[in-house]
Amino acid sequence: MAPPAVAPEVIELPEDPELDDPEGWIEQPDGTVLLETDDTGEVYRVPVDCDPWESGELQWVDRAHHAFSRGLCWPTQWLDGVFGDADDQSRGVAGTSVRVVGAQLFRDDGERDSDVRFRVRVHLPNLEHRLSLVLASEREFEDENAGLQGSPETTGDNEDNAARAGLRWVLATADNMDIDMDVGVRSDIKLYWRGRYRQQRQVSEYWSARLEETVDWRDLKGWRSRTVVDFDRPLSRHRLFRSTSFVEISEENIQEGRGWRWQQSAVLGVELNRREALRYLVSMDGFTRPNTRVENYRAGVTYRRNIWRPWFFYELEPYLLWPRERDFDTTTGIVFRVETLFGIW
Repeated sequence: MAPPAVAPEVIELPEDPELDDPEGWIEQPDGTVLLETDDTGEVYRVPVDCDPWESGELQWVDRAHHAFSRGLCWPTQWLDGVFGDADDQSRGVAGTSVRVVGAQLFRDDGERDSDVRFRVRVHLPNLEHRLSLVLASEREFEDENAGLQGSPETTGDNEDNAARAGLRWVLATADNMDIDMDVGVRSDIKLYWRGRYRQQRQVSEYWSARLEETVDWRDLKGWRSRTVVDFDRPLSRHRLFRSTSFVEISEENIQEGRGWRWQQSAVLGVELNRREALRYLVSMDGFTRPNTRVENYRAGVTYRRNIWRPWFFYELEPYLLWPRERDFDTTTGIVFRVETLFGIW
């Protein structure tokens, strides 16, 4: 007779203290943030839609941000009215967002590098949020949902320092899956195409998995396939462990005799409060030709804080790098970033 099944042990996550907001930050039920700008009680609301609202007598920087964000919203509705059904506004509200990140790298050998990345996204609501116009730097922001951890030492690498513009079409979407496609042009009138599939699954009580498969074709560089697999486990209400596996197969790397590019990383994310967070990262990467081996080991900490305004952030990322090309001698550096957001997000 078989022994009775033993129920798995239920692990209770430790309770963390409630996160606090800096003084003057007031979150509203609709997700907006009110910021008290001075002792007179004047407030500034970060917009989340195109509905008009009273901004009050704001400081000049808040008036500028408010005017710019509101100004981005109305051309979107005009464009959708021209190419869509101007009488049908029931499918959602138009939105436009602009994100700009400036980065400065300081290395232990005295070298300094910098770069600026940007992305502009315009939603067309009459198409049920399925079509967007996208204008971005070629080295676009890494998608946090994909879990691909960047390499801070590549800051200032201008190999792909170009811009691209195109249309993004959401082919299918669900609670745990979406498929989209981009078609457009890069700088110097080079064409590109990209298709992406994402899916997320709960694999156990505490573990979830996320798969992202991206295939693209870039004029002159050829085709490329990128696969990212994340495994996430919350350690508490404000701590998350993530393991990420990444593989890239590209025509460019194969022609150069490097084979597949791969990366394995582990991350611990810690939310300190509602405006501050830390990320601890260790990773290694390499190629499969002429033989599979590690080219770089990496460790770093990223500190991110939302300060001054609800749309302004800064990051500090000190890191250690052990590259094969330097016989794995320790290389140190630090990256400082500032980020600003405009529009509806």
